[in-house]
Amino acid sequence: MLLDATVRDVLRAEGSATFVTNGPDGPHLVATWQSYLDILDDETLAFPAGGYRETEENLARDAKVQMVIADKHGPSEKAIGFRLTGTAEVQSGQALHERMKAKYPWCRGVVVMHVAKVERILG
Repeated sequence: MLLDATVRDVLRAEGSATFVTNGPDGPHLVATWQSYLDILDDETLAFPAGGYRETEENLARDAKVQMVIADKHGPSEKAIGFRLTGTAEVQSGQALHERMKAKYPWCRGVVVMHVAKVERILG
């Protein structure tokens, strides 16, 4: 299980989740709130895409991504953070997008991240 109990605890904390794609000129960073991240299963996250147009273009060329999540006040009151590595795509018009749009009306699509590796980088 990649998204184990400790990672899920961090995901429940409010903070910025930094999302990195590979652009033609190098890394491209965007961010979302950890509270916007939905855990679909033990290896998949989804979050709303409002803008993210350059992110979507990058994913069409190269699906490899990374995300950093953290909690300054982790489960044992110590800071903890993880780097998630995997692939992603932007979906629109499917049931997942419609469900996300009901919660976030500005959502033009859903970023679906398939986590292949989890590394503890803080704590």
